[in-house]
Amino acid sequence: MAKKRITKKELDAIERAAKREAQKAAGAMDGRFRPRVVKSRKTYARKPKHPGTDSA
Repeated sequence: MAKKRITKKELDAIERAAKREAQKAAGAMDGRFRPRVVKSRKTYARKPKHPGTDSA
């Protein structure tokens, strides 16, 4: 029987799993770190109608 060749997709999955395990060992998944999210500039950011008044 011939050996099964590892596809690029499978290789990427193996590398991703190894990277995640390293991150878990470093403590990245225990809630102390949170992702830095940069807000998209493609969406329209509406300005408040009355800046300075707090309508709660």
